[in-house]
Amino acid sequence: MFEPTPEAIAQAKLNPGGWVLVVDSYTGPDDKVPPERIRGAWKVDVNGIITGEFVPNPNYRPIEKCN
Repeated sequence: MFEPTPEAIAQAKLNPGGWVLVVDSYTGPDDKVPPERIRGAWKVDVNGIITGEFVPNPNYRPIEKCN
């Protein structure tokens, strides 16, 4: 579904053994992220490398854009 971006790969190196999340683009960098705004994630191994496929969040709900 999603391929890791260079930013996601860099984030993985800072978070060995964790996850790299893909968050709704309308969420600001200092905003607290509600679970329904997380599109999904990649697992990161102990060496800081993204492993496996993107895991979509079944509870993700996109924000409707207001004009």
